[in-house]
Amino acid sequence: MTARERLAQAQAELVKALGVGAPVPSGFDTARVLAASESLLHKRRRGVERAWPSLAAALGTDFRARFEPWARAHPMSVEPDSLAEGRRFAASLQEEGRLPPSMSGVLMDFDARWRLTSAGERVRRRGFWLVVRRGVTTRRFRVALRLPGGRVLR
Repeated sequence: MTARERLAQAQAELVKALGVGAPVPSGFDTARVLAASESLLHKRRRGVERAWPSLAAALGTDFRARFEPWARAHPMSVEPDSLAEGRRFAASLQEEGRLPPSMSGVLMDFDARWRLTSAGERVRRRGFWLVVRRGVTTRRFRVALRLPGGRVLR
């Protein structure tokens, strides 16, 4: 293995240690890598709290306890986007049945304006877009229509 390949491998292991809590590779100060990892995790959480204040308010004190394990299991994308990350976090809460009902309208507005690619990037929708969802508790249909220009009617 060449020196360049060893360096690339060490960098990949360091990124995994920082992003998802993988073991710290040899040759790096464990305490500093763990501190940097925690700092990045808190930065991600604060970014999602700022981008999705209604989600943070709806979850209250549980936001931190729910977001941090989710963030450890879901590594950051190359270009971090707090709006996209918050939407993916809300989707995981929805799958578990732990999403507060007050968030359904906010998620519909987001889905009418944006779409997430398979890589996790946020892309603006164009033209007309219709989102239809059925409420879990009320069983009533909710509709959001995105008009050209970005306005959303519910």
